Formats: sequence, structure tokens, C-alpha cells
Amino acid sequence: MTTLVTGAGGLIGGRMVAELRRQGQPVRALVRREEQATPLRQLGAEVFVGDIRDRDVVDSAARHIDVVHQCAAATGPKWTKQEVYDVNLGGVRNVLEAMRSNGKGRMVYLSSINVLGIRHFDEAAEDMPTRRENEPHSDVKIDAEQLCLEYRRRHGVDVTILRPGLVYGPGERHVPKILDAIKRGKFAFIGSRDHVIPMVYLDDQIRAMQLAALKPEASGRIYHVTDGERTTIGQLADYLAELSGSPKPEKVLPYVVPRAVCFAFCALRKLRLVKGPGPITRVGLRFLGCSRHVDITRAGEELGFLPQTGFREGIAATVRWIEEHRDEKGISVKRAA
Repeated sequence: MTTLVTGAGGLIGGRMVAELRRQGQPVRALVRREEQATPLRQLGAEVFVGDIRDRDVVDSAARHIDVVHQCAAATGPKWTKQEVYDVNLGGVRNVLEAMRSNGKGRMVYLSSINVLGIRHFDEAAEDMPTRRENEPHSDVKIDAEQLCLEYRRRHGVDVTILRPGLVYGPGERHVPKILDAIKRGKFAFIGSRDHVIPMVYLDDQIRAMQLAALKPEASGRIYHVTDGERTTIGQLADYLAELSGSPKPEKVLPYVVPRAVCFAFCALRKLRLVKGPGPITRVGLRFLGCSRHVDITRAGEELGFLPQTGFREGIAATVRWIEEHRDEKGISVKRAA
């Protein structure tokens, strides 16, 4: 079975290539830049260099493929709204068209629980309605999910959709930012320190993706993927402070304050009166200002997904990685035990 991993230059895509090669499986990798190709070739992957927006490149990479892990995405503030849609929706369409032409194979589409919106929810199952927030990176995933299901209905393309929570682990960028804020005494809770944050360790996310690629009953299904725990932002911040030898953060801002700042900056950017993301983004507001817990029962029952790394073990491993790479990240922390 040959697998194509798009976005193989990123955290999840790169880890997927490494795991598949460790298992001795043939892998193709699609990356945007030549410099991303070398480490993947060293793993034994067949690498295609090009843009997922280029239909010819995608057709070549996906020819006669058995599984596609669709990880390619435009993320971060450097991308315009149009670019986000061109990559995150147009790119998905290119992969779906390639698989339609192949007449075989399954695409595992990496979505996000962020499609559920900036709001509190508890035990949210996969049938909870999605909600748009005028935030391109999450709204486009709603469109991409709908496109995937449409291709399955109209053209018989085999698709499975995964909605992970915050994927963390060695190499990701979210935990280092939180840790840095805690060390500088700049971290503040929004609304409450008891908000539940949906998290999944990188290795568990990879495991869920591989299960989704193989289970026949997963065709056309959507799955929430987290560690199943009810870790709060307070527990996360306190443990990071403990591991780094920093004071535990205590400041709690009323939700209305950062929300007002966030929406004010959005309005000013539209008027081109300011540039940049501002002190708090919609992504940050969703992550820090909402309590979100999803039900992963379906993934357990249908995929056989059982998280193997708990919050404390995963965070300790992540902090050890940060310590080892502190020169690159500009962060210095005490080594975790």
C-alpha cells in the first residue's frame, strides 16, 4: 500500500512520513520547497516538490495512490484570506479530483474541532452543527469538509474526516509560546482558569490518522480526536510553570475585555488603519476564552482509537524537546524529569 502525505514539510505531515517509513511502508511526500525535501528523501520517501494549488503536481503525486493524508494547509498570519482559501480549499479539491481520476484510494482529511466555533461546549459529538466565525482558517475547514462529503456523494471518492484538538508535542509552536509567556510573567487567563482545552499528543494523532486510513467503516465518517481528558488551561499553565521553575500565573482577565480588543482590531484592519494580528486573535480567544470538550466515543468504537499519551507525560516530553532546542527557539527552561 502506497501512501501520499501532502504538507509533509509540516509537523503532522513530516511525522506521518517518518512513522510510515519506520514501518517499512512506501511513502510519497508533497512539499512546497526543495529544502523541505532532503530530510524526507533521507527517510526513503519519494518526494514531489510543488504547490498543492497546482493540479498537475497533485495529479503526478497522487497517481495510483492507495491513501492520501491531506495535511497541507496555509496557516498563520502571513497568508491572505484569498491564499488561505486557495490552498486550504482549492488544494483539497485538487486532491479529490486526483483521487476521482484514480478511481481508488482513500483520503484522510485533517480538519479541526475549531469548525465548531468560538463558544463553550461539553461532550460535543460529531453531529454538533459547525459554526462560522468570519475567521478564514477555521471557516475554510467547514467548506473543505462539505466539499469532501460532496465528492463522496456525487463521485464515490472515499473520504474520512478527522477533527483533532490542539496537536502538541516536540516540534510544535503553541506550547513554547505559552511557556515563554509564563516565564516572562505575561500569561493571563481569559474568563476562567477552569476552561477545558482539547488536546492530543502528536503520536496519538498519527495513530488516529493511520486507523482512519484502514478501517472500511470509516468511509464518509467524521471523527473527533483528542486525548479524552479534561485538562484545563489552569492545569496546563501550572504544570508548565512547575517544569520551568516559574511562578504559577494567576491573572484572570474578564472575557469581555480581550473579546472587545480582538473585534476592534479586526474592524481596524478592515479599514486598513492597523496592520498585524493585534494583542489577541480569534484563535487565541477560542483557545483561552472558551471551555471545549469533545466526545471521542465514535473514534474509539469505529476506529479502535485509544489515546496512549496523557497530558502530563506529553507536556513533559514537549518541554524536554524545548530544552534541547532552546537556542533555536530562544527559550530556556529547566529540564523536565
